[in-house]
Amino acid sequence: MSEIETALPAPVAAGRLVTVRAVATGAVLAVCLCAMNSYLTLSFGVIEEGPTIAALFFFAFFFWTATRITSHEMVIVSTMGSAGGSLGFISNFYAAKAMTGTPYTLWEMIAFGVVSSLVGMVMVIPLRQLLVIREKLPWPGSKAVAGVITALVEEGDPKQPRYLLLTFVSMVILVIGNNDQGAGWWRAEIAIPKLAAFGAAIAWTSPFSLGGSYLMGLRTCVGFLFGACALMAMAKLGWIPAGERETPHHFFWPGLGFLVASGLATIAINWRSVAGAFASLASIGRSKSAARDDDPLLSGRALLIVAVVAFVSASIVLHKVFHVSFLLILLLIAIGGLLQNIIATRAAAQTAFNPARVMGILLQGVCALFGGRAAPINLTGAGFVAGSGAQASLLTADLVYGRWFKVPSRHQFWTQMLTIVPCAVVSAWVFTQINVPGALALEGGRHAAPVAKMWAASALMFDKGFDALPANALRSLLWGGAVGVAYTLLEQVKRLHKWLPDSIGIGLGLVLSVSTGLTFFVGGFIMWIVLGRWLKMRDVTLTTIAVGSIVAEGIGGVIKPGLIKLGLIHLAQ
Repeated sequence: MSEIETALPAPVAAGRLVTVRAVATGAVLAVCLCAMNSYLTLSFGVIEEGPTIAALFFFAFFFWTATRITSHEMVIVSTMGSAGGSLGFISNFYAAKAMTGTPYTLWEMIAFGVVSSLVGMVMVIPLRQLLVIREKLPWPGSKAVAGVITALVEEGDPKQPRYLLLTFVSMVILVIGNNDQGAGWWRAEIAIPKLAAFGAAIAWTSPFSLGGSYLMGLRTCVGFLFGACALMAMAKLGWIPAGERETPHHFFWPGLGFLVASGLATIAINWRSVAGAFASLASIGRSKSAARDDDPLLSGRALLIVAVVAFVSASIVLHKVFHVSFLLILLLIAIGGLLQNIIATRAAAQTAFNPARVMGILLQGVCALFGGRAAPINLTGAGFVAGSGAQASLLTADLVYGRWFKVPSRHQFWTQMLTIVPCAVVSAWVFTQINVPGALALEGGRHAAPVAKMWAASALMFDKGFDALPANALRSLLWGGAVGVAYTLLEQVKRLHKWLPDSIGIGLGLVLSVSTGLTFFVGGFIMWIVLGRWLKMRDVTLTTIAVGSIVAEGIGGVIKPGLIKLGLIHLAQ
């Protein structure tokens, strides 16, 4: 029995029925979070998957009713929100395709999202058996969600819904009223004197920088500061082409090298997780009484039906629509659907780091190695990681806290299955609204889209070789990679670790705008130091403020074009 299980009081584990309000609310939140993250992942390169957000919003909707909120309902809503929120990550695949050629049509995106998600759902069965039933892993992300659910169900703090509503409404107004494709009631950024020539500013109307900074941690926020300062230093020293020194993040090659190399180095350093993944696979079929599953996810017949539907539909769509050979389809399912999901999920279970960005590049390389060098074909490797991983890794983590709260695993499985088609439709439609002229490009663009650029650049390199890169890009890529490996190794020194800025923050700071990096640092200082340390705000209140801010940025960014089209606000000139 886990530490969380023994800590849960008896009432929290009560209420094992799937309620209509939980499923209906979970479905709505899944769609909203998918739309939100489709926008956020292209604007910032990071997302908040959604379980904590969904739990807080469900509590805010129903805490005042006579019917008591149960932990079972909270788990169901969190699971469905997690599914929808994480599928927003697939927008990076759609964007990478648009950066390298003709964009996918709406129906092509929907089809890919559905079939890759179905494969991910099938892969949850072995992932749960290997990583949840057989192994005892720490699961820091699952513990965080369980802690929020426990606090809300036990304490029922009526102040949290008010904080959530106030934060959300005020931040949405802040987003739609700025002069960055908005109403122009106020400036989106405040320039920093003497450094404005390098893009230095505080984007005070970006609430995601406030909320995301709290959930990502102070070390990551300091990493954003270091990344932004490094960009300005490179521009000042002339290491960035003259035409891009006012927007140094447009020359993203050093940051791309840093992100990829640091991610690969992290995987190599945590080689035990990779070895454990192979060991787990080797253990399939061995009978261990200690690993007996007392809560089977699916019956044998149901598993067979789901697997046949998933694999057959994926094969048809990938071969007929995306022109992927059957050999590559087999490799995508076996390596991308199973092996890489085990590695990524196991890494997240031990360190809270999910290397999905790098895993996408690795599977692109596998496609290129086995005959799929063309950019549209090798990109399907990255897309498969985004689609199948969004379902498999996150549902596996959701099943962990569901098990702690005594929620039958089949309830989480089938309610998440309900979100696949609507969320695939929403993610595709939102991308069509984002992908307007000037919004997305490998060089420049209004949206930073660091993950999409990473996959697009890799696709071109696998297709045409290093000749496809612009001048000085390869040299900058290699230098950034060398620094990324060295810095990641330095982070492993225990005496230095807590004093060093987080490498993920530095890498993202090198590919996002200087103003974004500086704003994340300011947000982290406000949330962690001012509100948390000096004003002694409770963790649950800070989480509520963070969630309201994150959702406001995503929803505000998505509805802003719609409000302009309807004439409710007028675009700033």
